[in-house]
Amino acid sequence: MIKKVLFVIVLGFILQLITGCCDCDPIRKIYFSKKGLSLKNLDSALPLPGVTNDSIIASAKYGIHIQLLTTQLALHKQRIKWGLIQSAQACKCASDDFIPKEDILSVAIFSNNDFDAAHLKNTDLSLYFKAKRNSSFVSIIDYLKLVKDVVYRGNLPFFEGIFLQTAPNLSKKHKFRIKITLSDGRILEAETTEVELI
Repeated sequence: MIKKVLFVIVLGFILQLITGCCDCDPIRKIYFSKKGLSLKNLDSALPLPGVTNDSIIASAKYGIHIQLLTTQLALHKQRIKWGLIQSAQACKCASDDFIPKEDILSVAIFSNNDFDAAHLKNTDLSLYFKAKRNSSFVSIIDYLKLVKDVVYRGNLPFFEGIFLQTAPNLSKKHKFRIKITLSDGRILEAETTEVELI
């Protein structure tokens, strides 16, 4: 009888060892708040497309990389459930959950110079930009609806960038200012470096 009990205990430890082989950390829920913006110019002629410091970019290849500056509010680690077999152990570890305190309600884009006859200096140009999503482009309004339903890395909701869809026909040199309105009423703003769109 003692041998049978020891056999069951040893078998349980062996199963525990086999199913817990990956040694994954517990999944964390990271609550964060948005506190600012960082903008960089993108050139889709570069691989991936890439962040560039060039001051002259083809308007058909121009984009903006938007990074939200965030602060962590709280961290919640899920409890480890002990037993003979861990229910969430697998050979691929799950990533942390990033949960924002506030949502992005709107994105407005302005230029310091006249863009075209209908969009003079400090007129909203957000309809001229689209967010890249995989291999296609989506309007910024539709993209904001999509990211509400998707878990994304906390500081990169526009992780593939937003890209200009219409070339300017008045002034070629622009500094773009992005204004993001949050659900708690705050407005985050930042400006790109000056770029000449050819």
